[in-house]
Amino acid sequence: MTVRFGTFDAETWWRPPDLAELPSVGGGDPAVGAMDELLLGFCAPDDLLITRYPIHPDVLAGHSVRSLSVADPDPGPVERFIDPELVHGADVAPYAVLPDTARLVGASLPSSEVVALVNSKTWSNDLVIELGLPGAGRVVRSPEELVTAVTELDFRALVKDPYGVSGRALLQISTPGVLRAVERVLRKQDRRVELLVQEKLPKLHDFSGHFQLHRDGTAEFLGLQQMTNKGFRHLGSHRPPPALVDEGWYAESLAGVTDALAKAGYWGPVGVDAMLLADGTVVPVLEINARQSLGLLTLHLDRRTELTAHLWQLELNVAPGKGITDVLTAFDGLLTTGDRPGVLVLNGSTLAAPGGRVYFAIFCHTEELGSWQHRLTAAVDAAGLTPRGMTDAA
Repeated sequence: MTVRFGTFDAETWWRPPDLAELPSVGGGDPAVGAMDELLLGFCAPDDLLITRYPIHPDVLAGHSVRSLSVADPDPGPVERFIDPELVHGADVAPYAVLPDTARLVGASLPSSEVVALVNSKTWSNDLVIELGLPGAGRVVRSPEELVTAVTELDFRALVKDPYGVSGRALLQISTPGVLRAVERVLRKQDRRVELLVQEKLPKLHDFSGHFQLHRDGTAEFLGLQQMTNKGFRHLGSHRPPPALVDEGWYAESLAGVTDALAKAGYWGPVGVDAMLLADGTVVPVLEINARQSLGLLTLHLDRRTELTAHLWQLELNVAPGKGITDVLTAFDGLLTTGDRPGVLVLNGSTLAAPGGRVYFAIFCHTEELGSWQHRLTAAVDAAGLTPRGMTDAA
């Protein structure tokens, strides 16, 4: 039995409090606090999943998992509110290692200081430069350096917070006016500046490589995931076609990354975000996520089926009184655990008016994904849960 839990906005708790912040482009995501439900997809039968909020029985019915929730937590990582007796002596698999995770579990995990270090985009960019890999950016430590770096890129620039995640704390600066606005925001804060400036490259596909780094420094390559993004936010992932990138070559290209992580004192799950450019160039390391990830989740789901697992999400408008039970009812006859084509609902217990986001695993042959997406979209629409936003293939 494994005990699973985690805080999906881990980067918030790694981020040094004295860093200046980029201008907000939409604020925090209220759905993040309940995304620990997605860890259902990692669970084997009889695992124990501890979540911030109770998992709705109708969601749990599709999974052979024991579930507990922490009682009325205050703001903060869920690890802060877990009874230590629940994890004492158990095999523990957290989503990420935070200071509260280390205090809860102890020495069986790498130190939270090491984990925070290797998750920084500054650290991964320094490593890219050291290894001579394409796609390196430039770390700037003042508003003046930011202006110089963006101007030298002729305003083809992406500016990233070293602890930003999934489109948050990332800005595209394409005009002098936007640059002046960002510069003003940074100067007003009178705080330490540390930002990564990267050229906006002609991207063809996003993908990620995943491996498990063992405590002895050996690395087990787990596979690749092709990602679908809306702007800079993750929408879904699935197994890539063999022609996307040579998997063996890519695994070998990460040897320097795994060596550096092990030397720094990290072990555990790792996802490396990468990019295939329009001219065929592979940018093998955009950033390193030394934690579990949605790409790794899809890999686990894919291993339970002879079909292909596609992680996908729907943003739904929800009328008062409706919720996740209505979603599951709409999918009547379409639900599966991966033994046949269909959909497995992975979260949504807190879904309520006026709306929110629900993640699914769609198990099907790759060429049938589009028809399954249309089928599911039509089903929730007919149930009065209107899809909103982009629903392209994951």
